[in-house]
Amino acid sequence: MADTDEAAIHMPSQDSGMHIDTDLSDETQDFRMLNSISFLTDGSQQTLPKRGEKDFEPNPTLFQADVLSASRQAMHNALSYPRLHHPKTQVIGVFAPNGPAPPRSAQKLDTITEESEPSKPAGTGMGIHADACVYVSNPKGQYFKSIGQADRWNRVWLLPEEALYLLERGSLDIRWPCSEVGCADGDETEDSGIPMSLQAAHAAFMGRSGLTSERFSVYTGLRRLGYTIVRAPGWHDEEESADSSESEPMSLEKPQSASLVGIFNQLLQWLYRPSPTTALGPVAGLGIHRSYDNIYRSLSIIPWYDPTTSSSPPPRATAPYRVVFHIYKPSTAFKKSAPPAPDFRLAVVNARTHTTFPTSSQLGALLESTPLDPPVGEKMSRQLYMRLRHGYRNVILAVVDEGVVSYLRIADSAFGKENIYKEKNTRGNKGPWRPRPKGR
Repeated sequence: MADTDEAAIHMPSQDSGMHIDTDLSDETQDFRMLNSISFLTDGSQQTLPKRGEKDFEPNPTLFQADVLSASRQAMHNALSYPRLHHPKTQVIGVFAPNGPAPPRSAQKLDTITEESEPSKPAGTGMGIHADACVYVSNPKGQYFKSIGQADRWNRVWLLPEEALYLLERGSLDIRWPCSEVGCADGDETEDSGIPMSLQAAHAAFMGRSGLTSERFSVYTGLRRLGYTIVRAPGWHDEEESADSSESEPMSLEKPQSASLVGIFNQLLQWLYRPSPTTALGPVAGLGIHRSYDNIYRSLSIIPWYDPTTSSSPPPRATAPYRVVFHIYKPSTAFKKSAPPAPDFRLAVVNARTHTTFPTSSQLGALLESTPLDPPVGEKMSRQLYMRLRHGYRNVILAVVDEGVVSYLRIADSAFGKENIYKEKNTRGNKGPWRPRPKGR
């Protein structure tokens, strides 16, 4: 009887009403069917079997715990299966811990010194970014159309986030160099033949040249969505300070002395173009008003912010409120040798270390660091909301909270530049509809 009762407990429930609102994605999945797949022996099976029946009802036995343990072990075995690269599509990259450098065949013996500083690699004069750390001798695939920089030896150098992204998705096989594993240096190649694991790649690339887990999460998320991402000049703190230290000479305008002609012009301007301020005198101001626009313009007595007149020199943007990524839409024609103007500018903020909303001065410095982008176009000229939403400068804040990314768009709008009285009246001069009075 005990065996019969325990078997009845293990049987799935026959009550159909209990399974009406059940979502299989919310349940703990049973992956024990993966044990029946022979990954190493049978390579013809390309699809996984369907999910089986789940029955994790509470009972006093250890049956449920055993099922969960076996399911986790089966999933671990499936994930631990080695990913293999096809010889025709295999792309091999070599890790260069000291940065870009010419190949061994191009180096001269008298120029090779062991005391070369890692902070100033020998390949910085090759037109390659100094932070590149992986080179690919034979690039293949569509990803290299928007990733990496090529040198004169037809090698494509990858930045840490680019190499780690390609390694995660299985499109790149990174090898350790001979100098890191102690192999013989007699060959002309740096490839030691020892592959770099994903754990070793995270340890070697994460934290290198300003790459953080928050920036990498944003990079990989947008890359999977099809966007093209490149580094912005504000990636490093020293580059931002160097840009802010270079100030252009300001042209000083000398005030002209007042003459009889100047006084007459000021008098005519006062008569035909009333002063916008009405702090003293009538509300509409003194002078001759030729149209209602002059009257409405005179009533604008409250000063407003004009984003087109930026302060000089602009305030310096501080970390983390700096533009670190330039984003391009999938529909934008991108060329690595001559990248166009970015569609979006993005700053990455860690929500764990910066728990408060940025101040007005921080947001102002962030917006001032971007070029002027006024709202132009046929659609924006017709819709007031679109112009205010776009603004004259705009930046996207990527707030990362333990891997969860939230995007917040901030724009520098000019409400004072939108003159409502100049908008066309769709009703005409008839005004609102009123009922006709009864009478004669």
